[in-house]
Amino acid sequence: MTTKYLPITLLGLLLLGCDYVRPPIQGRQDPYVPAQMHFDSDTLRRNTAIGTPVVSRDPAGLLFVTVPIRSAINKTLYVDYRVTFLDQSGQIVGQRLGPFTKTLEPNTPDQIVVNSTSPRAADFQIDFRYAR
Repeated sequence: MTTKYLPITLLGLLLLGCDYVRPPIQGRQDPYVPAQMHFDSDTLRRNTAIGTPVVSRDPAGLLFVTVPIRSAINKTLYVDYRVTFLDQSGQIVGQRLGPFTKTLEPNTPDQIVVNSTSPRAADFQIDFRYAR
């Protein structure tokens, strides 16, 4: 007698399963605070030396950033960089179209100089990668 009701019970369980709605896949929290300078590979980070950025404003209020950089190995490096300017609340107020390519001669100090296009810029971020 119990086997007689088994197909009906299975059908009922199947129908209950059809109403199941999967939960959304949520992103995970990034434990790292964004820095001002990011590298797309550890190799590029090891092969370059970056100095402390020098930041100033011109009379119009535009933000000027000079970043000392050099190839820290005995090879010429070709590095792409992209600069993003942020306001006081961390919102993007300008992004230099690019990436721009910088040639770094072996062990020779050089620099990247960029400026904002808006006086609202209060901070910056530079992303580096090997030139493609």
